[in-house]
Amino acid sequence: MLPAKPNLTKLIFSTAVVYLSACANVIPPSGGPLDKEPPRLVSNEILVDNNKLKKVDLLFDENISLNNWNQNFYISPPSECIIKKNVNKRILSIYFEPYFLIEHNYKLSLSNVVKDYNEGNVLDSLEIKSKNVYNNTFKGTLKCVYDDIPLQNHWITLYRKSISDSLIFKELPSYITKSDENGEFKFEDVKPGSYKLLSIENNFNFYDYKVYVSFSDDYYLVHDSSFISTHLNAYNSELSFKNDSVINDTLKTNNQIIVNLNKDKNLIVELYNNQKLIKREQVINKACTLSNLKKGEYSLKYFIDLDSNQIFSNGSFLKKQAEIKLSYKKSINVLENWSTEVDLIID
Repeated sequence: MLPAKPNLTKLIFSTAVVYLSACANVIPPSGGPLDKEPPRLVSNEILVDNNKLKKVDLLFDENISLNNWNQNFYISPPSECIIKKNVNKRILSIYFEPYFLIEHNYKLSLSNVVKDYNEGNVLDSLEIKSKNVYNNTFKGTLKCVYDDIPLQNHWITLYRKSISDSLIFKELPSYITKSDENGEFKFEDVKPGSYKLLSIENNFNFYDYKVYVSFSDDYYLVHDSSFISTHLNAYNSELSFKNDSVINDTLKTNNQIIVNLNKDKNLIVELYNNQKLIKREQVINKACTLSNLKKGEYSLKYFIDLDSNQIFSNGSFLKKQAEIKLSYKKSINVLENWSTEVDLIID
């Protein structure tokens, strides 16, 4: 006689966050407009046994296939359980082996994971998450420290304060999310406590230093009904600015920019034209001159050379933050036979 099957409780719950418009269009037999709409989530069924998540079934309004599952799917808090998936026409089944332990709350992110079977229209936003417990929000923006450009599709992680810096690369974070096209990220319903904020590019291979990494120097205290807003500046440890291709032009002109500094700092200034680095000079005695310039519009960036190597130095998580590069807010218009002065104020 076979043993009795365990009494598993099937729960129909959870919030499905889906940003869609109308239902998918089906191509009629006689031809017509193409289906341009992504699949629409009809229902979800979640199988839980004693706070152990076993399986999730998602029913869509049309046949589906997967889209870059390994790059796009994730669950927060992260888990070491084995996650398997299966597609059967309109149903996506996700299995957790042996189980995913639900200690407080969780979120399944399936944005850009599902597409319709025929036309390949991708469902760009879909989350399955448990009911809110703590009702708080922690959000921010991730930008590259070198050029201030927002960084998309980077992992943003929260580690508890109790985990030392030397162990962070060996431990799973408490929460994870990803930055969007504007570099923005958001955690919701975080268990109250103090956290270290860390970002990393593409995956959780913390030993691969050829990626963008950023981290906060301070801890963030999260509590019930709190709202926290912050930002991160990411650096890329593979970048080496010793070999930057400074454009050398033999043209001799009287066109120049004179940079004046309010304090005697070891400052490096860089001049750009159409995002190309034209000149790099060190400020000596609170001034430097960028000479022999073509007529045109330029932008200026600068940083304090903390280690006096005359290049931009990246940080290291276990050592220090990267040098901070700033941008002069106004564009600089260089005229023929003219000297333009720029005053930089350093706090």
